[in-house]
Amino acid sequence: MTSHHPCAAAIPPDYHGLILRGNYTLALQQRVRTGIDHFRSLDSLGAPIIPYISAWHDHAPSLWHEFSGQRLLTMLRCTPATVATRLRESMVSRSVYHAAPPSNQITKEVLPGQTLRNSCQELRTAVKQNGVIEAIYKLAPSDGPPLWLKDQATVEYFPEDGTCLSLGTLCLVSNEMQAAEALAQDHSELCRHRTEIDQLLASRTNELRLAQLEIISRLAKATEFRDQCTGEHITKMSHYCATIGQAIGVKPELNELLFHATPMHDVGKIGIADSILLKPGKLTRPEFMIMQEHTTIGAELLSGHHSTLLKVARYIALTHHERWDGGGYPKGLREREIPLAGRITALCDVFDALTSPRPYKEAWPFEQAVHEIWRGKGSHFDPRLVDCFMQNLPTIKQIYGQNHTPARAFN
Repeated sequence: MTSHHPCAAAIPPDYHGLILRGNYTLALQQRVRTGIDHFRSLDSLGAPIIPYISAWHDHAPSLWHEFSGQRLLTMLRCTPATVATRLRESMVSRSVYHAAPPSNQITKEVLPGQTLRNSCQELRTAVKQNGVIEAIYKLAPSDGPPLWLKDQATVEYFPEDGTCLSLGTLCLVSNEMQAAEALAQDHSELCRHRTEIDQLLASRTNELRLAQLEIISRLAKATEFRDQCTGEHITKMSHYCATIGQAIGVKPELNELLFHATPMHDVGKIGIADSILLKPGKLTRPEFMIMQEHTTIGAELLSGHHSTLLKVARYIALTHHERWDGGGYPKGLREREIPLAGRITALCDVFDALTSPRPYKEAWPFEQAVHEIWRGKGSHFDPRLVDCFMQNLPTIKQIYGQNHTPARAFN
C-alpha cells in the first residue's frame, strides 16, 4: 500500500503550496520537490522563461500553484499564495493552438475568459487526456497594462491522489501579440471598409441599372408617341420575348436583359418622317427604303456605351428585321449570323404587329396570326424558335389576351 504522509525533508520557508503539507503519496510529493528544485535553479539563472508548477484535484473548483517564478510574481504584483487567483481574475482570453490532421496545419481557437471560467472542468479533462498545454493567455491586471503569456507545460496525473500536476514555463510575448492584435484589428478594419465599399458599389450599380431602365422606358414611350402605338405593344413584346427565351433555355440573367431591352427594338423610328411613319396606305419602294433605316438609326442611338443592357438593345434594334433565309434588312444576315436576341424579337414583333391594329391595317385574329408564324418557319423565322412558340401557345395566348381589343374576323 502506498503511504500518504508528508516527506521527512524540510519544507522550504517560502513554499505556499498544498501537496508538501498534505496527505499525498510520496511519489507525488517527491515529484513536486524535484520539480521545484529544478525550476528554482532555472529561475535563478534569469532565463527569459518563467517556470511554474500548478495542481488541481479531480472535480475541484479551482487550481493552485505549488511554485511560481519570481518574474511572474513581480509581473502580477502578488504573492505566491495568491498567484492562481490573480491569474484567474485577470484572464481575458486563452488562445489554444491545434495541429489539424491530415496536413497538421496549425489552427487557432480563442476562448473568452468567461468561457474558461464556466467550462474549466471540461478544459482540465482535455488537458489531462492530452498530457500537454499549449496556449497563449491574455491578462489584464487591474493595476497594469495587458500582458500576453505563452504557456507550454506537461501535465502528469496521479490517480491515487486524484491530482493533476502541471509543470510548465511561461514566456512573455506581449510585443509579438500586440503586433498580431494590431494587425488583426487593421485587417478587421479593412474588411469593414471593404464591406462598406462593396455595399456602396452595389447600391450605385443598382441605381445605374434603374437609371438605364428608366432611359429605355422613356425612349420606348417616345417611340410610341411617334408610331401611334400603345404601351400595350411594348409590354407584350417584352413578355413574348421572355417567354420564348425561357423556353429555349436562355439563362435567367440574360433573359432579364432580353425582357428589358426588347422595348427598344423600334427606337430608330424617332428618325423617320411622319409622312412615311404614319402613312395609312402602302409605302412606295423609296418610302420603304427610308423606313428600313429605323434599324440603323436605332443602333446608332444605342451605341457607344459599355452597358450590357444597351448593347443587347442595340443588337435587337439593328437585327430584328433580319430573316432566317437572308432576305431581311439592313444587312441581309442569315440563320445564326443573326444574334439570338434579334431572332427572338423578329418573331415576336411580327406576331404582335399582326395581332395589333395599325394605321394601314386592322388587327388579325389570334389563330390567323399563329398560322402566319408557322408559315414563316425556316424562311422568315428560326425553326427552333417557331417550335418553342407553338409549344408555349397557352402562355402566348394569355399575354395576348391581357387588355387586348378583339380583332375582326377575316371575311
